Formats: sequence, structure tokens, C-alpha cells
Amino acid sequence: MALKRSDSEKNLSPLFLAHGSPMLALTDIPAHRFLRSLASQMAQPKGIIVLSAHWETPDQRISAPGPLPTIHDFGGFPQALFDIQYPAEASAELVAEVERHLSANNITARTDDSWGLDHGAWVPLSLVYPDLAVPIVALSLPNSSTPESLHALGRSLAPLTRDGILLVGSGSTIHNLRKLQPEGSPAADWAESFDAWVDEGLAGGDIRYFSDLDAAPDFRSAHPTDEHFLPLFFAMGAAGKNVPAELLHRSYSHGSLSMSYFRFPVDEAA
Repeated sequence: MALKRSDSEKNLSPLFLAHGSPMLALTDIPAHRFLRSLASQMAQPKGIIVLSAHWETPDQRISAPGPLPTIHDFGGFPQALFDIQYPAEASAELVAEVERHLSANNITARTDDSWGLDHGAWVPLSLVYPDLAVPIVALSLPNSSTPESLHALGRSLAPLTRDGILLVGSGSTIHNLRKLQPEGSPAADWAESFDAWVDEGLAGGDIRYFSDLDAAPDFRSAHPTDEHFLPLFFAMGAAGKNVPAELLHRSYSHGSLSMSYFRFPVDEAA
């Protein structure tokens, strides 16, 4: 069953949201304040599809219909963080729409009721939409993912933006836990350089720019592992074929976590 759409409804531009440390949920840093203000700059979605860096699986999975538990997939933080609950539910209708579009694009996926919303999903979403009133569907990050495969995944779901569905990738353009500094520390030169390289590629809107990540300047300083970078390309593809990104906000947390937030204006012809 297709989701209904009013004639006045505008396409919702996909977003890439940095989630950084789980303490983003509680700490009054620039990224926290930005997320608190973001909903006022957007139309209210009818549903949300989120792909987080923290749900890694052998194959492509979709959250099964039903409640999505708030997963506190971290340790060593204050009890106040573990006390946060973000009630959410995946509707059967939205799950079916995701399955239909993936199947139409020859992407094999299966539903999974063992997951919920990890902190990569619930932390930023709880700041943007503290009083959630729409269904959420979570997508996993397959272990074999590449920028190209996630871009194709996003493109397969791009038509849902016309039905008022917000597509979100959650990760970070720079995520190096080995080089953490005290909160408020400035970003290192290599971090700002890598973000500038990312900005250049996103301004061009061509996924081929990102085809060889290991050749990018300071890539392994920015990402000792790939998983936090890859959701960016899901959001990029969800807007269309060659859509330049709009940088909404950038700050740095702990000096080595880039809190960069991008919107991808939808390509009406995609």
C-alpha cells in the first residue's frame, strides 16, 4: 500500500547527521544546540528512515514492524544517559514501502526484530524531534558497504522523499576516538583538511569522487575504520543522482569528531 501524499506536500531533503559521542544528548555544545533548532527549519515528516553507523550486519536488514527499543550501546557514561528512553515504532506500512523499493531495485534485504535504535540513531533524532509522533524504520550498514553501494541504497529509496519521508544517514565525516582531546579543543589541521576534501566532493555531487577513500588525504587519520563515514553516502544518494550538498553546521567535539551536518536538496528529476 503506497503512502498517501497531499498535493501541497514538499519533498523532504535527506540529511546527514553527525552523532559524535553519546554525551551529545546531554552536553550543551554547538552541535547539540544546532540539532535542537533543526526541526524549525524543516517540514514535519510523515516518517523517518535512518541508517546508523552502529547497526553493522553481514547483509542488508530492515527493522521489523513494532516497537524499536532505545539501545544504550556504550559504557562508562553517566547514569542520566542510560536513563534516556526514546519511544519509537516501525509501522508495518513504512516497512513494506522500504521493502518494495529495495526489491524494485534488486537490493536484497530482510526484516530483523533483534535491533532497535542505537545511539547513532536516537541521540540526534531525540534532539531534533524530542516528541516523536511518526514511525521510524532503521536500516543496517552491511559489512561489505562501499560509498557506491550506499549511494545506490539511498537512490532506491529516493522516491519516498516525495511522500513526506525523511531519509537520514548518521555517522561523522571525522571519527577518530584514538585522538580525543578535552571537549572544546580545536580541530587539528589534518581534521580541517579532510573536511575540506569532503566538502569539495559533496559540492560536486558525484559519487565517483569518493571511489578510492584510502587515496584521500588523511583518510586513516579521520577514519581508522570506515563505518562512521559511510552513512554520508546513503543520504547523498537519497536525494538523487548528482545533488550538491548544503552544509548546515560544522563544529568539532573533542578535537577529533567532526560535527558536520548536511542537507541534500532533492533532485525532482531523480
